[in-house]
Amino acid sequence: MRQRVYKALLLKADVLVLGMDEAGRGPVLGPMVIGGVIDTERSSVSYREMGCKDSKMLAPKRREELDKKIRNTAKEIALIEISAREIDSLRKVMSLNEIEAKKAAELIMSLGHKPEKVIIDCPDTEPKRFLQRLRKYLGPEFDAVIEHKADVNYPIVSAASIVAKVRRDEWVKKAAKKYGPIGSGYPADPTTQEFMKAWLEEKGRLPPFARKSWDTSKRMEGEMLQSKLG
Repeated sequence: MRQRVYKALLLKADVLVLGMDEAGRGPVLGPMVIGGVIDTERSSVSYREMGCKDSKMLAPKRREELDKKIRNTAKEIALIEISAREIDSLRKVMSLNEIEAKKAAELIMSLGHKPEKVIIDCPDTEPKRFLQRLRKYLGPEFDAVIEHKADVNYPIVSAASIVAKVRRDEWVKKAAKKYGPIGSGYPADPTTQEFMKAWLEEKGRLPPFARKSWDTSKRMEGEMLQSKLG
């Protein structure tokens, strides 16, 4: 029902809308990527017809296919990649939610097209709180639709989810080609764990693309220190 109502509302207006989502918020290896896709509200309905949905619900090959279609369709696509090193540095003075708000604001300010409406998949437990974070960087008048599951409920946000995820996947592929199998980069991935342990044992430190502020990294470094002391 919600989707039918939303589609009907879109067809009444032809304003520019920006959909935003991130990929790689939780991994211990590699960057977080924030993606934005701009199109008219009327045209954004076509992203659902194209097959766009939350990127986590799509196979990698399908994401890549849709990424190409989105790039050929959208008015504008913007991506911001936040490296592991930058995340670690910023986390000394702010939370991960604040980092995401800061970088989302940077993406919005970098756009060639100025959207009249912004829809964001909410990373915070409280959407209103994330909006307040954004207003610190974009001004008190800034407004946006910020919802959980926006990447499921809004086609334009689904598209942003896909382009961000494809960029994150590209980083994983390049890293694996250079360093060997690294897995998905998520802390629970056994391949990622084995890769990090092997790197630590060989070099005595974590990889430069590891998020050292993550609990997984701290635990592994602690275990290595205890082993040396033992």
